[in-house]
Amino acid sequence: MHLVMKRIQLLSAFSALLFSSHTLAEETTDVSTDKESSFKTIAIPFYDPSVGAGASLVPLYSFYSSDEETSPSTLSATLTYTESQSYSVRGNTDILLDRFRIVTDFGYNYSNIDVQLLEQLKTVATTQKEINFFGDVYYSLTDDLYIGLGINFTANSYIGETNRDRLLLGVSGFTEDYQTDIGLKLSVLFDKREHYYYPYSGYMFEATYEDHAKWLGNDGDKTYSLMTTDYRHYRSLVDENNHILATRWLNRYLFDADNAPASALSTYGRQGRDVQRGFIVGDYVPAANLTSLEMEYRYTPLNTGNERLDRLTYVALGGIGKSFGRQALGPEKSFSESDTLSMVGVGLRYRVMRKERINVRMDVTYNNDGDWLAYFSLGENI
Repeated sequence: MHLVMKRIQLLSAFSALLFSSHTLAEETTDVSTDKESSFKTIAIPFYDPSVGAGASLVPLYSFYSSDEETSPSTLSATLTYTESQSYSVRGNTDILLDRFRIVTDFGYNYSNIDVQLLEQLKTVATTQKEINFFGDVYYSLTDDLYIGLGINFTANSYIGETNRDRLLLGVSGFTEDYQTDIGLKLSVLFDKREHYYYPYSGYMFEATYEDHAKWLGNDGDKTYSLMTTDYRHYRSLVDENNHILATRWLNRYLFDADNAPASALSTYGRQGRDVQRGFIVGDYVPAANLTSLEMEYRYTPLNTGNERLDRLTYVALGGIGKSFGRQALGPEKSFSESDTLSMVGVGLRYRVMRKERINVRMDVTYNNDGDWLAYFSLGENI
């Protein structure tokens, strides 16, 4: 009965998604090819399995920095509130200039979540408060090759619901007092995508080294560094660009893991700005390292004669990954000892801004633990 109710809720939310997205899409339709600036406010249902169902309001301003740019720059804010009384206020910039890219993501998250600290223990009911800023400035050495310099700032507080929860959080290094963590990033980016937000073809690879040293203001006993690699590939199967294969392979490796604060460990399901669909944050023990591979097949019907259907893209997706190394509690697990996490799913994309190729996204997934999960958001995961 519970599963049936969940499915009814998902269908109801999806119906609301189509209605609200179509209404807003009518306001955003632009048949001209002029590269003009545009301001839109998009209201969409929101669902994330970690914090539940809710709604998001997204004011978004887009503009082209030059006539040569094929993708617009965007400035946006996202206001989200969910049924678990979780909420977030976030800002994003993707400023695409002739020689520079300025990419930021910043804000405040208040999340009521359950965290798995040890496989043998029940989950810990936690309120996580997080203030963060992620920012990168990229300079193009050639048309496709960039070097980037950035900074990551996070301040986290974890409050347990019961005395047991507070004790387990404290033992694991998750404290009620805000713990700040500052990292300096150096990146190399090779980008051959034909579009920034929704590519039909091309690929990109980014390697990032991040240092959390004492001179940046971190606790001398909690210094560490990490390496992240992000590879994405897009292939159009036909000339009409309505059959697309998209792939993303993400890796995160923590050096000096024994020194790192608990907040630096990878949480499979959502790690910083990256989401591993099909898995609830907190259901898997936080670990030092993470690898995740996701693939999508995207099909867009052409010239259906129905304006709503012309905006739809149907998606089949799958993913596999692991988190391994130092655990929040318990012994370290090697790559071979850690559990393999897998999921399959289907999704829909609804194009709310055609010229900018910006979509509302809904995905429904089924993972190897037998969990059905759903996601609503603006923009793509790959």
